[in-house]
Amino acid sequence: MAAGSGLGMVLAFPPLDLWPLALVGLVPLMALAARLSPRQAFTAGWVFGLALGLGLFYWLTVVMTTYGGLPWPLALGILLLMQVYLALYPAVFAGALAWLGARGVSPILAAPLLWAGLEWVRGHALTGFPWLPLSGALTSFPPLVQSAEFWGATGLSALVALVNALFWRASANGAPAGEPGNGDASGVGRRWAALAAALAFALGGWVWGQARMEDVDRAAAAAPRLAVTVVQANVPLSELWASGGKAQVIAKHLALTKEAARSQEGRPWLVVWPESAAPFYFLAQARESQPVLEAARELGAFISLGSLGAVGQPPSYQVTNRAWLVGPAGEPLGSYDKIHLVPFGEYVPLAKILFFVRAVAALSQDLSPGPLGHTLDAGDLVLGPLICYESIFPELARAQRQRGSLLMVNQTNDAWFGRTGAPAQQLSHLVLRSVENRVACARAANTGISAFVLPDGRIEQATGLFVPAWATRDLPLLSRETIFTRTGDLAGPLGLALSLLLGAWAGFFRRTE
Repeated sequence: MAAGSGLGMVLAFPPLDLWPLALVGLVPLMALAARLSPRQAFTAGWVFGLALGLGLFYWLTVVMTTYGGLPWPLALGILLLMQVYLALYPAVFAGALAWLGARGVSPILAAPLLWAGLEWVRGHALTGFPWLPLSGALTSFPPLVQSAEFWGATGLSALVALVNALFWRASANGAPAGEPGNGDASGVGRRWAALAAALAFALGGWVWGQARMEDVDRAAAAAPRLAVTVVQANVPLSELWASGGKAQVIAKHLALTKEAARSQEGRPWLVVWPESAAPFYFLAQARESQPVLEAARELGAFISLGSLGAVGQPPSYQVTNRAWLVGPAGEPLGSYDKIHLVPFGEYVPLAKILFFVRAVAALSQDLSPGPLGHTLDAGDLVLGPLICYESIFPELARAQRQRGSLLMVNQTNDAWFGRTGAPAQQLSHLVLRSVENRVACARAANTGISAFVLPDGRIEQATGLFVPAWATRDLPLLSRETIFTRTGDLAGPLGLALSLLLGAWAGFFRRTE
């Protein structure tokens, strides 16, 4: 039952996007927690999490075998080890529900607090991995994610957990310890009340969210707009880093950029190339960099592109994953260095202990992170760059918005994922970042999915995978500051603190039935 529940929950997330399942996907796990001892419920939660994780993150084996060169047994072992860890969070959730339920605490109170607190811990522990929060299952249906502007993705996940708890309470076996049975009039009344409350949250959120989207759309229509082009050159990884192939990679991006400029009235004002569009040290290698500077001057456009960067002086310089901004006069205006690096992909954590990992990962040198909240100035406009999976960390986009950013620019190279669900999963996080801060986003991916995300969370003009493409759109520059932008993620630490207080209260003042 736990494994089936976890596998069923997989269907709610991208790329399948059967989002209604997210509103009931935790009900079987809650039912198990109500019937089992805390230790048994912990095991059931771990099985649920393992099934969910393997279903969502199977694509890691493609990264490790096809592009990382690892043998399949080793890749499967690494995937399993990672999911063994990630499954601990739903395990603690189910075990704590069972323990609190035995002391008379209803999941209607405990579930949203526990889920928010544990989700926040997962986003920060061991460098953090907030990939696909529970609220991420709703991103294909923007009306239900609009409240993220108040309490962020974590608060929205708490609401989803609450709806699941209400549906659980409405089920035949949903009466917690100490309450009247389901067969008498009082129990039936409570079941109907829980069902009504669950439907009210879901349908009310839908109606309110639709109205909120219309309000944001009206504000966007009255806001200043910027013409933005995203370029997807579809350069294979083997060609991207091939010796002597740098000029050809730049030429592919330039050809698509000039095609986009010829196809519209007025040339693009901002052109976004993906991560690794310049597979060399931009500016430091003048011959390869010159065509980009000349193109910006010829088109009269700003061009943002990904490249390698260096901090310090040789031989002690440090390499960075960098995004450059070139101005319409053909001059470099500044750069942004990726802040949240990929563990074992861009650096080795605990390198002295895990010294053997560097050889397995074929990582010769750790990259160096940049400063939090750094932005780029394109004339009077402040851009908020996010490189690759930085889009999954809400604190990064929020810090840039606090520094005046009115447009997110996400540059990535998702070729590593192959034709899996990972590109759609990664894109879905930008829906949450856009709604949290009410800013539009332009996403350029080397092999796709490139797209625009509007401030109301709608994804527009998404490209296909592994095809050369470009897209242009006028994006609104909203200057509204949301509650989330001002306060940050309070739902997570508050949920954790209240869960601990609830546990202390239950332990001291409630005894096991």
